[in-house]
Amino acid sequence: MSMEIYLLTDAVVPTTQVWQEAIHALKFDARFVDERPLQAGEIRLRAECKGKPVLFEIERVSLARVRKTFPDVAFPDHVSHVHALYWSKTLEGGLAAYQAAAAYLGLVKGLMIDTEEGKLKTPDGAIELARKMSMEMPMLEAALADILAKIAAKPRN
Repeated sequence: MSMEIYLLTDAVVPTTQVWQEAIHALKFDARFVDERPLQAGEIRLRAECKGKPVLFEIERVSLARVRKTFPDVAFPDHVSHVHALYWSKTLEGGLAAYQAAAAYLGLVKGLMIDTEEGKLKTPDGAIELARKMSMEMPMLEAALADILAKIAAKPRN
């Protein structure tokens, strides 16, 4: 796991099935492979996005830890639950993570902060970001394919 998003909420989604229904309602590509409860302190979840495997890890963390990571962000004084969502560092992994986080927040009306931007996002802002990433995915895939083709075509010494 190498990338992360923090979810700050006052409620918890009970199962991957409920979470998946929210993802599906938003017409996102992420799909959990396993159905399971989400009450444990640390959970590994297998998922897919655009037909490719993605591995998620969800860990309960303290609000103090998130505040320490982002000292310039004005966090709420209190939230009941803070989860770190980690994922495999792939294009599909990133897309699936943002889609899953946006759907989660849509269910519980919490806040999200990611390590890339370092800004709090509302559920609507998270959903908008996930939709933008979905639209940009074909361009990113094409750019990556072009880079790989150039590498493959380059003569070796």
